[in-house]
Amino acid sequence: MLKVEGLTKRFQGVVALKDYRLTLHEGEILGVIGPNGAGKTTLINLLSGFLRPDEGSIRFQGQDLVRLPAHRIPALGIARTFQNIRLFPSLTALENVMVAMTVHHPPDLASALLGFGPGQRRAQALREQAMHLLEQLGIAHLADRPAGVLPYGDQRRVEIARALALKPSLLLLDEPTAGLHPEESEALVEQLRRLHREWGMAIVMVAHDMPVVMRFCPRLHVLSSGALLAEGTPEEIRNNPLVLEAFLGRPSHSGAA
Repeated sequence: MLKVEGLTKRFQGVVALKDYRLTLHEGEILGVIGPNGAGKTTLINLLSGFLRPDEGSIRFQGQDLVRLPAHRIPALGIARTFQNIRLFPSLTALENVMVAMTVHHPPDLASALLGFGPGQRRAQALREQAMHLLEQLGIAHLADRPAGVLPYGDQRRVEIARALALKPSLLLLDEPTAGLHPEESEALVEQLRRLHREWGMAIVMVAHDMPVVMRFCPRLHVLSSGALLAEGTPEEIRNNPLVLEAFLGRPSHSGAA
């Protein structure tokens, strides 16, 4: 499904990601962890077309992504969220989700938002689909509220619903639980787990929240200074001395992360 080889990105001579490789199969969940500055968000930006690599290749469903502009990526089945939430604050939660549907249904969406036009029947169906996504994330009651006034955790859910509106086969989550309380993080992870069972999309999750990643992701990559330091199951990563040193600055006998 996704094949990444030799991926390298530099910023003014500083290596942010070096010789990264990844093979991701349909429906697979991968967690990417690492200290601050390890290259995690750079990886998401490269996979989603927001950055172009200096070296390496990215192939999705056999298609080369490296030369495609970012606005072409969603139509291929790749959706993402952002570490810093990027919603339209003056639009309602429902409208934010519907905006994402312009990728597949631009004329119908215009009819839905304006309230008239030739595509009204289809537009109503799109509104119902968007509402269903909000329901799945437990925020349907907030559908008509401006996104900018919603609590932070609910904004996170709106952003995930917006990504799901693209009907992705690959979902890229950049710090989805950042800024959430532990109870909110746990609830969001359960919602993501249920959505994964129902939708079957592959997921790449970048996160600092180690308990969340360990529970949600059966396979992990650990980045350090832009390089792939280790990969394996949560148990293997938890007991890897190189990982413990990268996170804690001390060898494994001093304790676990």
